[in-house]
Amino acid sequence: MFGSSILDIAIGAVFVFLLLSTFATAVNEIIFSFFNMRGRELLRGIATLLSDAQKTGFVREIYNHGQVFGLFEGDFDPDKPSKLPSYIPARNFALALLDTVAHPFSEIVTANAGVAAQSATSIQRGASDALEEQTIVLTQAFKDATQRMASDKSTEKIGKPLVTMITMAGNDALKLQKSVEDWYNSGMDRVSGWYKYKTQWALFGIGLVIAIVINANTIRIVKQLSQDSTLRSSIVAAAESARAPQVNQGKSTQERIEAAKESLMDVNNVGIPLGWHHGDWSADHGLNMFVGWLLTALAISLGAPFWFDILNKVMVVRSTVKPREKSHDEGSKD
Repeated sequence: MFGSSILDIAIGAVFVFLLLSTFATAVNEIIFSFFNMRGRELLRGIATLLSDAQKTGFVREIYNHGQVFGLFEGDFDPDKPSKLPSYIPARNFALALLDTVAHPFSEIVTANAGVAAQSATSIQRGASDALEEQTIVLTQAFKDATQRMASDKSTEKIGKPLVTMITMAGNDALKLQKSVEDWYNSGMDRVSGWYKYKTQWALFGIGLVIAIVINANTIRIVKQLSQDSTLRSSIVAAAESARAPQVNQGKSTQERIEAAKESLMDVNNVGIPLGWHHGDWSADHGLNMFVGWLLTALAISLGAPFWFDILNKVMVVRSTVKPREKSHDEGSKD
């Protein structure tokens, strides 16, 4: 029975971390949504990708392009990123960039599409050749524009990658567009990494505040679970019906607030005697309390999905240990 008790304590602690992380995540999403952190990081990522730190060159051109301008309200102002889009599709970015580099690019894509359509319907070869010639001429104009960018120190960091992509695509404008989309997606992977890093630090800060306000001390929580079998059983039962963390991206602020309230109620209903009580703060326990808060904040910073995954794994282990212990106990009676 000793092994299952340890697992129950682990399940209880992990379940508490899951609930606290869910609440912290909901609070973090409200804060990040208010400051439009996704839009800020997207703008930063595009500025880095296009080597336009001042956001007055290609960045401004792209955000003011029709492919992007319709994704947000108001005028583009890098000093007021709260109004900017939190997501720009790769296709929209690619067309906006290529049109900015050489305005005939939209005609290149149209011409290629026309060639494919005419080939499919077996239209006269002469018309198809004419369209192919038009495509080659326009592509060469685009090559000339990118070559000029590559030889200019102020634009070489974007011009050189485009020259390479054009070389690989040959005269196929659609392949070039796809290459730019892939380039953009690679840059957005870096933006996702920045956002995740900031989110983790934000969760740590929010988690530390939560731990102090409601006195969520990991050391104390584990001690309570180890001493109270009834509490362990009730929390394990609640953990068995735990739901996967909900993603609140795309929801309104009011919906995020409601999600935060619901997750806070789950924390209050878990059964762990959180909060402040007379005599909690003392010279003898001050250091343990501070360490316990830090442990709770670190746990919360790992995020609700992490703890939900851990909870499921520990549950699987428990489901195999329990029958074995029961079988062993029954065998020892004979």
